Amino acid sequence: MTKIKIIAAVLFTSVFCFAQNINANVKSVSVRVNGLPVQYTALRIDTLERCIQNLPAPEALTASTQGRTEYLKRISGTNKNDYVKVWDAKVQLVYQWKYKLHYLLVPQGGLEKQEPIFHEVEGTTPFALEVTSDPQESDFFAFSSPRRYYFDSREAAQNSAVRRAQQKLSELKVLECK
Repeated sequence: MTKIKIIAAVLFTSVFCFAQNINANVKSVSVRVNGLPVQYTALRIDTLERCIQNLPAPEALTASTQGRTEYLKRISGTNKNDYVKVWDAKVQLVYQWKYKLHYLLVPQGGLEKQEPIFHEVEGTTPFALEVTSDPQESDFFAFSSPRRYYFDSREAAQNSAVRRAQQKLSELKVLECK
């Protein structure tokens, strides 16, 4: 039962580490964990290795779109007010983090009483990132102060989302496993 609690604590902490910014230089985290064996008080996890595997191919990205009708005023700088169908798009990037962690269970009362326990854990964690289209890339706008931009075609929204997802992929490429 205590092994399960230790493994659960390690997995929880590893997911916590991956949820942080991927560019952070933090290499270790120390956590107080409820449910550790009584003789241990803290858990220290050091990241030995972390990289991304299974990045999707940039040419295979497709966007899902959603259209809605809105009442817009002063469309494209004119005095025209009307109901217009506007579009949003998003691309779901799904990949896996591969990690190798080294963790240390620190004994209660110091190292004199009992030796610490060292373990190494390897595994993968699935990760999904949603990239949305940016209406600021559109030429279609409404209202005058402040001006709000919209996509007035499905294709324009899809192109924006795919372009932004491809840019994100190129940023993640440097973190890919060798």
